[in-house]
Amino acid sequence: HYPLNFVTPGTMLPGALMLDFTMYLTRNWLVTALVGGAFFGLLFYPGNWAIFGPTHLPIVVEGTLLSMADYMGHLYVRTGTPEYVRHIEQGSLRTFGGHTTVIAAFLASFVYMLMIAVGLFLVEIYCADFCNVGYKGGRGVDGGVHTAFDKERDAHC
Repeated sequence: HYPLNFVTPGTMLPGALMLDFTMYLTRNWLVTALVGGAFFGLLFYPGNWAIFGPTHLPIVVEGTLLSMADYMGHLYVRTGTPEYVRHIEQGSLRTFGGHTTVIAAFLASFVYMLMIAVGLFLVEIYCADFCNVGYKGGRGVDGGVHTAFDKERDAHC
């Protein structure tokens, strides 16, 4: 029903390529996180241009001049326009007033912190004793199972 470029993560490709290219050139995680992450964020919006460009082509449908986006029913409404305000007034975001961006930013940061906590929990459970690879069953010298964050682990390495 939708064109393929509306359902694939095409907006991430330019930023992801620059992120990989930064890692390839520097071979440093910190530089990749800072510089490549900046490239990823800066190229996210221009990545839309190649995807949404063909939707601005004019077509004539039953004697009426339309764009492809109009014909497909795709709405690309910018924030701050009266049309956007009408959409907000009809939806549930109207209860937040003008603070929707701040609330969305805090929600995103909370979800990020939650995922970091879940990731650290999974590492603590499933990455037991990667230092002492030679021991059977992933157990240390004293026979106990040690995690990657154990202080006793360093004595066995």
